[in-house]
Amino acid sequence: MSIPCWVISLDPTAPTASALGQSLADQDVEYRFIPAVDGRQQPPLLEGKEVLDARKALLRHGRLLRGAELGCYLSHYRALQRAWDEGLERVCLMEDDVGLEADFSRVLAGIEALPDDVEFVRLMALRIRSRKILSLLSGCDRHRLVRPERGWCGTQGYVVNRAGMRKILDTAWRIYEPIDKFYDHFWEYDLRHFGVEPHVIFEHEHASSIRHSKTRALLTPKPLPLPAWLLWLLSPLERLSFSRSRHWYLKAHADEFYPAELPVERMGQTLRMH
Repeated sequence: MSIPCWVISLDPTAPTASALGQSLADQDVEYRFIPAVDGRQQPPLLEGKEVLDARKALLRHGRLLRGAELGCYLSHYRALQRAWDEGLERVCLMEDDVGLEADFSRVLAGIEALPDDVEFVRLMALRIRSRKILSLLSGCDRHRLVRPERGWCGTQGYVVNRAGMRKILDTAWRIYEPIDKFYDHFWEYDLRHFGVEPHVIFEHEHASSIRHSKTRALLTPKPLPLPAWLLWLLSPLERLSFSRSRHWYLKAHADEFYPAELPVERMGQTLRMH
């Protein structure tokens, strides 16, 4: 198996992380643990050109990221930067709170055979979305590549190729929303976003070492980047522009996303999926 799996974890010795490592080894998948950024107790420090865009965060979401959200975001962003710097053509990033289905390695091999314009493939979803069914993955008898018209939510596991890494890294250094929402908003930076159905990983409920936090929302900067009344006035315009950009993108790429339909049966066993 030539697509390496990197498991993002604060504690590789934790039971779920250890079990995931053993499952990957049992399926002969190359893997290693990548240290996560800890934002559970206090907001982590930014590095390099990373910047928190308070203005856009407040306009779009009404708040800044919480400590754990920022830590999770930086964990994924820096892992992708590391994969890019190491010259990887593809990498599978997973959080340490997932389990594998029995045919995980076969599906990973099928993803490896996909063309380069398939830049980002989620291995599970937290949201059930309308999607276009494309084709069976090579070497698989039931797992299909699909193109959801909206983001699947969650960053528990995905494969990204080099073109996808570049698009993400060129955009994600400016931080204003959680990393799963950033991926869900793929049209804003033209990331070619796909999924696998049925899912090949599943989430252990509330077991992640990097998502849970004792900190509240990060302190809003003083003074505000815009007066409060102006934020109140501009927020609806920001959300309207955001929605219109999505509809314009889908219309411009209609042949890639449609016809789309909701799945008729459950796609995976993650309990939070809805």
